[in-house]
Amino acid sequence: MFNIFHNKSDLLNTISIQQELSMKDLQLVEEIILSVRGRGDKAILDYTQQFDRVLLDDIKANKSAFKLEDTGIIKTINQASENIKAFHQKQMPKEFDHQQEDGTEVSFKWRPIKKVGIYIPSGNYPLLSTVLMNVIPAQVAGVDQIIICTPPQSDGKIDPYILSVCQYLEIKDIFQVGGAQAIAAMALGTETIPKVNKIVGPGNRYVATAKQYVSNRVGIDMVAGPTELVIIADESANPTFIAGDLLSQAEHDKDAFTLLLCTQKSTIDNTKDEIIRLLKSLNTKDIATESFLNNGFAFLTNSIDECIEISNHIAPEHLSIQTKNMESLQYKCIAGAIFLGNETPVAWGDYWAGPNHTLPTSGAAHYRGLLNVLDFLVPFSVTKASTNQKSIQAISSLAETEGLMGHALSVRLREGDD
Repeated sequence: MFNIFHNKSDLLNTISIQQELSMKDLQLVEEIILSVRGRGDKAILDYTQQFDRVLLDDIKANKSAFKLEDTGIIKTINQASENIKAFHQKQMPKEFDHQQEDGTEVSFKWRPIKKVGIYIPSGNYPLLSTVLMNVIPAQVAGVDQIIICTPPQSDGKIDPYILSVCQYLEIKDIFQVGGAQAIAAMALGTETIPKVNKIVGPGNRYVATAKQYVSNRVGIDMVAGPTELVIIADESANPTFIAGDLLSQAEHDKDAFTLLLCTQKSTIDNTKDEIIRLLKSLNTKDIATESFLNNGFAFLTNSIDECIEISNHIAPEHLSIQTKNMESLQYKCIAGAIFLGNETPVAWGDYWAGPNHTLPTSGAAHYRGLLNVLDFLVPFSVTKASTNQKSIQAISSLAETEGLMGHALSVRLREGDD
């Protein structure tokens, strides 16, 4: 079912090739972005008809088109929201004021970003949980305006569950547009979709490529492309649980990446058998099967240290550690999110635990982490100079040393008599 590698170099080379940006994808994305820049709403409508096979009557969604009445799911959404909000409220940073020895007053402060665009995938599945994960930290940070772009269904409307969660969170600006054209619209602005200061949210490879392309014009959170999962396992791991975790990520789409690194050959063999067995009962088996055939891998390692070495080379979006000494391993690993133990499926984090499920992919976990409140805040400083003559002389001297005589002059003009 998945591809079993026997040579570490072959495995790493294959993964490296998969993580590279496709020039074909980049060319298509560039064409879309340039078209949206030149033709605005008309380009949005044309691409929606081309890619989603939907002729839209209106780009902006009708917020009153659906009202969720399932009290069970409403209660569950509320509980998940509270978990997510509590976790993100803990992240709010502190401001401080400080006075230097010479009397200079300095402050470190934060302000929320004014306008944020959030992309919510809805190609294969309506990811209502992604609405919660992206909107709630923005609201905790105090963002003034939040707009959402999400692909329409075949009937030309937004998925009712996504729409209902947007209503629950009191989002006013919802646009039924997806793909690279949605990213272009939020980055550049059209007649209908406002230009934002920052774009966040996961998506397919076209969405991820588009976010990279526009990152010189607008802020982005990260490269959050097709999902990734690496599992590190030893002889104590349960093959059925491993198979279930791999399936949960493979079913996202055919580009999802899954890798089992294991010290026990029998565990790899049993996991392969369990995947085949569990797939039979899944309505997503066709997508998951294609994902495993294209991007599903397993590798028998000589040690847990070798597992960590390979995993850290990848720096995966999700890392599941299913070993005897899992608690100590977490500090050695590089990943967007780490899940500890046989009893912790990735789905626990996707929906419920509180930490954000918008995570870096394609090795970006080497330099950034999960979406958080700080992604929606901007730090700034405030300075009030003193009249200390020694400081004026020191600053002037530094400026003159650099050859910036205007800098020195601007300081010396403040000189007074002691």
